[in-house]
Amino acid sequence: MLTRDQAKQLVQSLLDSQITEMDCEVAVIDSATLERPFGWVFFCQSKEYLLTGNYSTQLAGNSPLIVNRHTGQVVATGTAEPAEEYIARYEASLASGAA
Repeated sequence: MLTRDQAKQLVQSLLDSQITEMDCEVAVIDSATLERPFGWVFFCQSKEYLLTGNYSTQLAGNSPLIVNRHTGQVVATGTAEPAEEYIARYEASLASGAA
């Protein structure tokens, strides 16, 4: 079973591996992290925006990432709907055994 810190490191490693695609460094927003029975939902933003607050460096279209504490699975969500919708779907998939 993962700890929150281990789950965050999984997410940060994934984000770090995508730096060339995103053309900027991205960090987890600790204060926005949601804890649920299945694990955590991590939100991220460009490091520059988090440090400076400069809106021109803010990421757009970055979706929350779900980490299952039991399996270590990292699941990307989406941005078309509120995060709670994606979380509810993930929870439903766990209940049905689909995840």
